[in-house]
Amino acid sequence: MSTATTGPVRAFTDAKAALVESIVWDPDGQRLHWTDIPLGTLHTATADGVVVSSVPLPPPLASFQPRASGGFVAALGDRVVLTDADGAVDRELATVEHAKPDMRFNEGKCDPFGRFLVGSMDLQGDGDAALYAIDPDGTVRVLRGGFGTTNGMEWSPDGSVMYVTDTAVSTIFRGSYGPDGELGDLEPFVSGAAHDGLVRDDEGCFWGAIYGEGRVERYSPDGERLEVVDLPAPNVTSVAFGGVDMSTLFIGTARENLTEEQLEQAPLSGAVLAVPTRVHGIPAHRFAG
Repeated sequence: MSTATTGPVRAFTDAKAALVESIVWDPDGQRLHWTDIPLGTLHTATADGVVVSSVPLPPPLASFQPRASGGFVAALGDRVVLTDADGAVDRELATVEHAKPDMRFNEGKCDPFGRFLVGSMDLQGDGDAALYAIDPDGTVRVLRGGFGTTNGMEWSPDGSVMYVTDTAVSTIFRGSYGPDGELGDLEPFVSGAAHDGLVRDDEGCFWGAIYGEGRVERYSPDGERLEVVDLPAPNVTSVAFGGVDMSTLFIGTARENLTEEQLEQAPLSGAVLAVPTRVHGIPAHRFAG
């Protein structure tokens, strides 16, 4: 399979964020959204990288996804809320009680059937984090426990397989899935690095962000590494396709956990980066609530 990138990496917008996450492209409005988790800020930029909105929510704003009815479903520290189109909170949908007081929600994504799936993270490394499914009526189910840092998620084209990442054990897992929202036994798909965000392209291949190592990797449907994209920032977080024809790979980075010397050497840390590709992404699934 030939190389998928077609040009150099560029800075889409130098956000200087502590932690860019949950990048989402809006194909209707031709806008890019992302969160700066510790600040609880939902940012929106035009297709040419001009930030036009920065809406504060109660921090941390771990992740969010679009709603079919407009606005977003968003995961805060231990709450899932619904917002209007501008990002202002309409109402609280669900709350969970984490296993420890210092835990919080992390990555979240909507499945192909309209649910919001969101994971938590256990900074103490005891494996007390979990993956939750939030139904449109606010029902909460624990799909799987035993995670360290629940991260990047994706699905096969027909929704019959789910991919979910545990950064704490450097592994992307996969398991059976379906309209009932039940997640089958997990098996390793790709291992060996601090995997973070994950997105699938229209060739059925996956792009994974590698935190702390300054790169994105592309994998075949069988987990073979096909391509490595080196980046000018070490802490790589979120990946999502967007642009007019969904062929631009947007890449989030972070300034957190870097010394002043490291920031001087990698001044685009905290930026949203972009790289053109010959493949295309799929618009984000929307929350049915």
